[in-house]
Amino acid sequence: MDKELNTFAKKALNNLNPDEAFEYFNKAGNILGCGYCKFLSGEIEESKVLLTLIQRKYSYTNWLLSLIGILTDNFEYNPTYFQIRNFYEQDLEMLFLYKQYNMIEKILSKNNYFENFNKEIYKYSARVLNNNNFSQQAQIFIEKSLNIWYKDPESHFILGEIYLKSNEKEKAKMAFINALGVEKEYFPAKIKLNHIS
Repeated sequence: MDKELNTFAKKALNNLNPDEAFEYFNKAGNILGCGYCKFLSGEIEESKVLLTLIQRKYSYTNWLLSLIGILTDNFEYNPTYFQIRNFYEQDLEMLFLYKQYNMIEKILSKNNYFENFNKEIYKYSARVLNNNNFSQQAQIFIEKSLNIWYKDPESHFILGEIYLKSNEKEKAKMAFINALGVEKEYFPAKIKLNHIS
């Protein structure tokens, strides 16, 4: 029964209905899910109260508490390298889905804080921004990523993707070539180069 309720809750979340999702999660006794609904709705304090009840139970709970800390300028919980790698992009994407632009702006403004725990943060931000048609902002973040770690083929690839969105094919081609210069068998760049006319 709980599994079915959690499935209904996730479907409601993806359909932008956090109140319905909250009800399903609540019936399933899923405190983490309830806290996440409140988080996506922008009810930060309510989310924190729920998540604090289970803070040591799940890695994801501690990750959400660190995000809430960033949003409230209270850095009580620090994220880990793996939490940023595993959860940052998915949650930023969900905040875009929920049009929580103030929260997104605040989180993006703290990328220098995240950098203390995971230097790939700018790359993650760039990818999400580009996916959501904020290509100019994405370019700023990917250039920061390349300044930190130029020998990352994925960052060059994302830069190429950004250029493709603005139809700058020659610049995109050069970015994909740079990705292959760093790692000659970087397959995504090979595919893109084959499709650029």
